[in-house]
This record gives sequence, structure tokens and C-alpha cells, in this order.
Amino acid sequence: MTHLIERFTEILRKGKYNSQTIAAYRNAIFVFYNHFRDLPQSKITEELISAYLVNLNDKKGGGTTDAALQAGKAIKLFYEVIFNRKFGIKANGGSKNEDLPDILTEAEVTKIIQVLDNLKHKALMAIIYAAGLKLSDVLNLKVADIDFDKGEIILMSTKSEKGRTLMLPKKLEPILKAYIEKYNPQNLFFGGENGKTYSPRSVQLVFQQAMSKAKIEKDASVHNLRHSYAVHCIERGMDIHLLQTILGHKYLQTTSVYNQIAQVELVNIRSPFEDLDI
Repeated sequence: MTHLIERFTEILRKGKYNSQTIAAYRNAIFVFYNHFRDLPQSKITEELISAYLVNLNDKKGGGTTDAALQAGKAIKLFYEVIFNRKFGIKANGGSKNEDLPDILTEAEVTKIIQVLDNLKHKALMAIIYAAGLKLSDVLNLKVADIDFDKGEIILMSTKSEKGRTLMLPKKLEPILKAYIEKYNPQNLFFGGENGKTYSPRSVQLVFQQAMSKAKIEKDASVHNLRHSYAVHCIERGMDIHLLQTILGHKYLQTTSVYNQIAQVELVNIRSPFEDLDI
């Protein structure tokens, strides 16, 4: 198991995690495997990991502490990058199905984008939030799909989803143009090495690194940028049916979950009477 932890450590270094975070993540994995030392890897189920994380939080005095949450994030990330296993649990051991997604505030999204020094990474995170895109949308995006003249982002049809055209925010344009000028993408807008598709795992690592650097302690992944976009749109008064179209949801019920999270203040609601010429 030690060689896997060393491999995990090297992945974190390549992801430019700071030494303090790397040390904390390594320690969390060593403690985790010491706890399960009598079980083979195949017997360490998601249920056992969930119970371990819940118990870890209880030992820390009840409630989710930063240290316990960091350990949970380390274990989830370890399984994702080493074994390609994604868990349906949160970093505190709770079920994701039972909880609404964690939403990043607009200030937190700003921090995440600002701390990214790499222009490619900055452009990637910015467009995901700015247009409410899924990671797969972004990684399949082609240079020709960005129309600066019309101010549009074109998402092509796939086997599971219909194509749609989204607005290209004006504030996003200079970031994308600077990225194009520096990297000169030819086919895929965010291509990986040798023109291949950029690795989703690499993007997740970049996001986690940005979260750590921005000192944001939430159980979030890249997809939470899309969730946050949706909630912020509703809080700004966007119609739920329009949001459904933008997000590409087949059913309105999928979109309406964001109504449970959004905090719409009356002061932000504008009466149509204000625009009457009387």
C-alpha cells in the first residue's frame, strides 16, 4: 500500500498542492489504511468508508471539523485518482443523495478563479462557472464552438443530450482570448497532451488545489461550480424554465432542486410597474 500512497503523493505534487496539504493528505491515508489493515482492498466498501468518516467526525467532538473534513477529502481523492472510484458520499461520511449540493458563494468562486496562476486553468474554471457547464461539455468544446462575434458558446448534440447555444459573457471574453493567444488551440479548446482530450482527473486536481489555496473548506468538486451558477442565477431572478434550457436538463424537476437552496431576497425583485410609462 505504501507504493500507492507514494504515487498519490506524486500526483498531488504535480497538481501543485502545497507541502502542508500534501503532508496532511498523506497522513490521512496512512491512518485510514492502518485502521483497515486487516482487510484486503476489495473488502473496503463504500459503506465501511462512510462509517469510518462519520466516526472520525464523532471523535473530533461532534459536527464536521476542518481536520476531519480534510481527511475525508483526502480519502475520496485517493480512491478517485488511484482506483478510479467515485463515492456517493460526502467528505463527512454522509450520503450525497440525502443532501443538497454544497454551493460556493460568489466570493468563493471569485477566490478560486483568482488564485489560479496558470491561464489555462483559470480559463477552464471561469467558463464552467460563467456558462453553467458540465466538465464533459468543456472538455469536448472545440475552438469553432466559441463565437466571439455573436457572443455565443455552442454545445453540440450528443447521444444523450440535445445541442444548445449559450450566451458568452462579455467579462469572460478577455480571459478566453488571452488563453487562445498564449496556447493557440487548434481543435479542442482545452486539449491535453498531443492533442488528446484533457484528463477529467487533472481538472479535478486543479480545482482541489485552488480550493486549498483559497482556503475554502467545503466538500466540493468541479461540478459544484455548475450548481453554484444555477443557484446564483435563481437568486438574481432568472426564470426556472430558462435555467432548465441553459443547463440542458430534460426534466424541470431536476432544475427545481435549486429553488430549495436559493435565497431570494424581496429587495432584489423588481416589479414590472417600475417600467410603466405613466
